[in-house]
Amino acid sequence: MQICPSEKCTGCFACMAICSQKCITMQDDSYGELHPVVDNQACVQCGLCQKVCPNNHLQEFNYPLACYASWITDKPKRRICASGGIGTIMSEYIIDNCKGVVIGSRYNDDMTPVMTYTEQIEELERFKGSRYVQSKFLVETYNQIKIFLKSGRKVMFVGTPCQVAGLKGFLRKDWDNLITVDLICHGCSPTSYLKDEVSYICKQNHLAEISDIRFRGNDGNNFTFSLWGKVKLLPKGRRCSYYQTETTKRLYYKRACTSYYLAGFLLGVTLRDNCYQCPYARPERISDITIGDFIGLGKQKPFNYSKINVSSVMVNTEKGKTFYDKVSEAKKELVNIMRDYSERLEYKPSLVEPFAKHPLASVFREEYLKEGYIHASRKVLAGEVEKSELEERRSARRRIIIWPYLAAKKTIKIILYNWKK
Repeated sequence: MQICPSEKCTGCFACMAICSQKCITMQDDSYGELHPVVDNQACVQCGLCQKVCPNNHLQEFNYPLACYASWITDKPKRRICASGGIGTIMSEYIIDNCKGVVIGSRYNDDMTPVMTYTEQIEELERFKGSRYVQSKFLVETYNQIKIFLKSGRKVMFVGTPCQVAGLKGFLRKDWDNLITVDLICHGCSPTSYLKDEVSYICKQNHLAEISDIRFRGNDGNNFTFSLWGKVKLLPKGRRCSYYQTETTKRLYYKRACTSYYLAGFLLGVTLRDNCYQCPYARPERISDITIGDFIGLGKQKPFNYSKINVSSVMVNTEKGKTFYDKVSEAKKELVNIMRDYSERLEYKPSLVEPFAKHPLASVFREEYLKEGYIHASRKVLAGEVEKSELEERRSARRRIIIWPYLAAKKTIKIILYNWKK
């Protein structure tokens, strides 16, 4: 039984969640991508899986009503957020002001990215940051969302556009108490690739236990592949035979395309095959609100604020507009500057059209079939990684030469200014 054409499947888990016979499982195919597998002996041919699949019917899209350049001014809260911290501030509003529930992506105990929920402000820290990988949508999360909605609770769902489409297909009706937020999505690498990469790095670098994997942040780790773990510390100023405190420490670090995993993702070599034909990468959006980096900010017309890690917020529906207006009114640390949507559309990949497949993508898939992800990524991406490493070394040398000169120039200016006074 075919639920939808394999090349269109996004691995949203909606078909598995709706199956009353539990005869559908999500399994890695020969390329490590999650796809549904049907146990035909247990299947009763009810057709529900085909009905909820977003690839089998037309989706409703809306052109944004408004576009903002947005960020929160609370720097500690924004520290490990991917961009302006908009997802965090909306989540806080849902939990604090609406007593509601937030659905999003986080790592579970074995560092697998999963779509799950929280009702606690304290847990939002684990939902922060970008995950450049496909997050598994737990069946129990689908069912729990329906329970929350039926009980009248406010629910905010934050995910990729295809996950929003999967959720809408599963629910099969619009809910007034559901706010959907989609992320401007570059595409997703299969979950198995990240798991293989982390396992390989941990083995090579003798890392015992990882508590976080980060790709973005306002803490100096933006566009990096970094692994973090809990490190135990002795109390300061005391001799002690046992550990009393611990902190989170960066254990491994590679910048942008000097990482094999990030190189494959950013260049469009290792994405799921369906991502290269994504029907959701378009100016019209499938959700109530769309958030992402405001790339190209200030190029069309002046922007009199810092452009570093500013989010673009597109309000797409009246329900989304009403909700975002309430968030902005309640949360004073949220700054919104109205911008023309055309300014954001100037950067075309992911928002106007799918990210292009790199010529090396087909070679990667051929090598993957031979010996798996580690072999394929190292063989196919070695040239790109070496080129990026060389450029980083050159940049480092330039900084070593230029920075003392700039510091001296600034000091001289201060001295002259004070002397004139």
